Amino acid sequence: MKLRLPFAVTVAAGLMLACSLAPSAPVATVKPDDTAVPTTAAPGPPLAEATSSPTAFPTPDLSATPLVWFAPLPPMTTGPGRPFIGSEDFMDLFVPDAPWSEAASHIQVFKLYGEWVAYNASDAELKQVVDDLRRRGMALAVEAGALDAPPDCGQNVEGFAGLQEGNLIADRIQKAGGRIDLIALDEPYFFAHAYDGPNACHWPAERIAQGVDHYIQAMQARFPGIIVGDTEPFAGSTTPKEYRDWLTTFRETAGYDLAFFHMDMDWSRSDWSQQGLEMEGYGRDLGIPVGMIYIGNGADPDDVTYVAVSGERILKHQFEDGGKPDQILFQSWVDHPDYVLPEIDPTTFTGLIRTYFTAPDQLGFPKSGAGANLARDKAVRVSAVEPGHPGEDAVDGDTGTHWSAGNGPSQWIEIDLGAAFDIAEIRLTPSQYPAGRTVHRVLGEGPGTGGDFAVLHSFDGPTQDGQRLVYAPDSPWQGIQVVRVTTDLSPSWVAWREIELIDAGSSP
Repeated sequence: MKLRLPFAVTVAAGLMLACSLAPSAPVATVKPDDTAVPTTAAPGPPLAEATSSPTAFPTPDLSATPLVWFAPLPPMTTGPGRPFIGSEDFMDLFVPDAPWSEAASHIQVFKLYGEWVAYNASDAELKQVVDDLRRRGMALAVEAGALDAPPDCGQNVEGFAGLQEGNLIADRIQKAGGRIDLIALDEPYFFAHAYDGPNACHWPAERIAQGVDHYIQAMQARFPGIIVGDTEPFAGSTTPKEYRDWLTTFRETAGYDLAFFHMDMDWSRSDWSQQGLEMEGYGRDLGIPVGMIYIGNGADPDDVTYVAVSGERILKHQFEDGGKPDQILFQSWVDHPDYVLPEIDPTTFTGLIRTYFTAPDQLGFPKSGAGANLARDKAVRVSAVEPGHPGEDAVDGDTGTHWSAGNGPSQWIEIDLGAAFDIAEIRLTPSQYPAGRTVHRVLGEGPGTGGDFAVLHSFDGPTQDGQRLVYAPDSPWQGIQVVRVTTDLSPSWVAWREIELIDAGSSP
């Protein structure tokens, strides 16, 4: 999905379809109240005669609701756009005594990146993965680009890996003794229709549907009964209604439904969770399972932050806003997590999954006590605001969103903690374009300062977007209730992705 370097790397229909691979078999659609009601799936593509005879494996059970996918980033070569290698202990997942038995018991689908399968994994690594997933009873999925690029567009554009790469992926999985159970298409609609960069195609939905159908038919010939769905980004001006129309157009063009639809959210949008709820509703109307990809931010500085941000997004969408995705994906295509194991460490990737199922109240950042972010969700005042980027976005626990003053220095943002606390550390993450020298003064006011603002610290030096500015005094600042961050110099509009004030353990 986000792995396009020189190559395009690139379920209740899919959920229940796997229980009986006949495309026209009755399935169950899960209503918001989790009551299953019978319905009839749209017919799938005709099953072409298999051109090969892969080893027959027991069909994984994909009837769980929600269906849980796991897709960590494997180690791959670095290059433009990806200066990181993926999780260092990725292959350690695929040994019998790997320390993720609890997390693994909740996962039905393990998704591999098509780029890794086609070009990076060794034969021995693929066989190890295939054998271990079969032993665990997990379905093997790949993420791949379906569209073939014509001469006039699509070259080096995500989603345009095409059938040649698809067959290479299939060849390598079959050579390892496996079969592909599911394919998650790599954003074909967005990159063939809405994408507006170099080599953009701007195809109508009908043409995209024809290309996707051609790919699915070919993969059905390789793996009869394979389940194929779509992944699309909520980027730019795309909306849930546009994707509903895309799914409808595919149905009308191909004569069957895509088996699922996975949402790659734009976390910088304050309404991302509402978009997810809307798309889930469209999925129920169409009888197509809708899944949510939970991921951290590319700018997250470490595994601890990545896992906590992912947890906060789960809490918001499912526990606060009532989201009920039919499928849940724990995935990464960015620098973190560096480690997927062991699951007993809550800051690893499998640790996140284990926490989700065993102690969901512990997801996200610490809520109170030493180490907690005192600024989280507190009242703010700002000197100015750019529409769509309110001050609250600087204290929402997510560096994917930001407050912007919509103008250059001097600007300020003020946070009222509601009571006096002892502060152990300041962490500031700017949203800044371009990079350059900046000067930020952090002032505090409260009983510990005699009721007047006092300078706690000044940051002065070259900074860039997403760079975390951290300062901890030798001993905590005591009795601070209001903190103001004033930017006096910057080449950019003044904007903060996140302001964190770390509790020294003085919660009243």
